[in-house]
Amino acid sequence: MIDADIKLRYQRACELAGPSILRHPQLTMAEQLRQLADSIEPQEQRDVYGKGSLIEQFEQEVARRLGKEAAIFLPTGTLAQPLALKLHSLERARQRVAMHPTSHLLLHEHMGIEALWQLDSCTVGASDQPIDISDLQSLNGDSLAAVVLELPMREIGGQLPTWQSLIQQHQWAKQHGVRLHLDGARLWQAPAHYQKSLAEIAALFDSVYVSFYKDLGGISGAVLAADRDFIEQARIWARRAGGNPISLYPEIVAARQGLKDNLPVMKDAVHYAVGLGTQLQKMDGVTVTPNPPQAAMFHLHFPLSPNCLADKIADYIQAHGVMILPLPRAGDEHHSVCEISIGRNALSQPQDFWLRHIRAFIQSLNDQ
Repeated sequence: MIDADIKLRYQRACELAGPSILRHPQLTMAEQLRQLADSIEPQEQRDVYGKGSLIEQFEQEVARRLGKEAAIFLPTGTLAQPLALKLHSLERARQRVAMHPTSHLLLHEHMGIEALWQLDSCTVGASDQPIDISDLQSLNGDSLAAVVLELPMREIGGQLPTWQSLIQQHQWAKQHGVRLHLDGARLWQAPAHYQKSLAEIAALFDSVYVSFYKDLGGISGAVLAADRDFIEQARIWARRAGGNPISLYPEIVAARQGLKDNLPVMKDAVHYAVGLGTQLQKMDGVTVTPNPPQAAMFHLHFPLSPNCLADKIADYIQAHGVMILPLPRAGDEHHSVCEISIGRNALSQPQDFWLRHIRAFIQSLNDQ
């Protein structure tokens, strides 16, 4: 989508920039490994094929946070989610699973859910808004094993259904014997919007997946949480699928550090994103989705092609030493979308700092 030379110029400009609006401070590999080494207690030992106090205590901690009986740490969400849906399918003796048209399972996994896991996927809801109860009511619940709900929804700017809608969808699923699975890659952002705990949100779902590298700055890794019997079956299927390596201790230690360092700022990040996005929406030349933001992320829409916008962003970063925008993640000849993910980097500056720079950037577009 974006020319390689523009990407390279952008990357070089970012390497020399100071303040960044995106996510959390990025340590070098050496710095991160030293930090993780310092966090390990002398008595702690590496896990071995999913066993040992290090991994088991971490799984128990995440299960507790999510209000579930048990959890399993897995290398990726790309394993965790179809694995969960496979188990729901086996339990229900049905192959069909429903999900939003923008689900990661459909857009970014080469349809592994069908090719590898032998499930029958179908879409539900409009592509530009969260699934609602009326969408589920249009389905034949008797033919479904499970429905996937994503909170918040990355592809549409971090949108979230209302709490009342979630309750209604939970009730519909219970009524029809359909399992609800939560794609919680960015679930850590949701409590601030709903004014509910992680456990209260997760209680509406039969299984929950969370990620540790997106919002929390871990190396990689995911957790799947559910009832104890479900997780015991998940361990068997993880082994079958090659998701039970001899040791995962670097990922576990990094996930643990991410929970410690970055989870506490999620509430502030959400409030900051709401305030920043609301002010940006007032500017000519840019549109915010959703308006106002609902999570610690939102999308900015510009009336320029991705190549043109990326070129201008690189120019601005190079000239001012401020990383104001990521490369566009979507677009066409006349339109581009940039995703803003708020974390400790943005929080290190007052909102006026970013408003001033983005306003200046938009003005530079108008001047040319």
